[in-house]
Amino acid sequence: MATYRANFYVSTAFYSQYNLILLGGAALFSLASASVWPLATGLAGELLWLGLGTRLPPFKRRVDARRDDERRARLEGELEHGLRGLNAEHAARLSSVSQTISWIGIQSPSPSDAAERSALQELETLRPAFLRLCELREKLLARGEEFVQCPPDREVAALSRAYAAEKDLGQRFTLHQGVKQAQKKVGQQTRYLEVLRQVEHKLLLVEQSLARLSQQREQGLRGADLAKETQAISMHVLLLPALEAELDS
Repeated sequence: MATYRANFYVSTAFYSQYNLILLGGAALFSLASASVWPLATGLAGELLWLGLGTRLPPFKRRVDARRDDERRARLEGELEHGLRGLNAEHAARLSSVSQTISWIGIQSPSPSDAAERSALQELETLRPAFLRLCELREKLLARGEEFVQCPPDREVAALSRAYAAEKDLGQRFTLHQGVKQAQKKVGQQTRYLEVLRQVEHKLLLVEQSLARLSQQREQGLRGADLAKETQAISMHVLLLPALEAELDS
């Protein structure tokens, strides 16, 4: 992770607009003067800049702040798009969670502690995770309505009665297959209801945990303690990809 961050700082420093202008200017001046010294001087300055300048705390803070702004802009775009597809209940819950996370972050606009900064970044990832939970719950509720309109257990009972009364072997085989399919739907309904309970529980846990964290933040929670509490909240959405995959299947 440390190596990745160091490489990121170097890459950002090299591809910055002013650095490329100065480096290109040195190369052009070297060509115009038919001398290698301007280019050599520019390369020496480049090595000094990339080797020392990228280690300066002010440079790192500026790069980190810009990267955080870009990440927040992407998240805001995802949330805005996701909000338009949610019903009123879930849109209100997502907006409330987003406001709580924003308020927690406002307490330290430019945190210097690495653990606190990492915790605030992890909190930001809860916004899209909460959005996905809301979307998953809506899908489960819609599927549940289908089960209510066409209860699988009634279908099993009706097909079983028809199977018992049928004398034709061909029809009995068809009805038997229908009974097995309907019984499979009963199992799916049971699992759907279980997943729905899990999702509702996770949504509630995230909301309650963030509310508690907000209160702790008011009381001065910082650094490693904030990171510990944030990780505990993130644990509530760890199984989200597995639940989504199961619903899709």
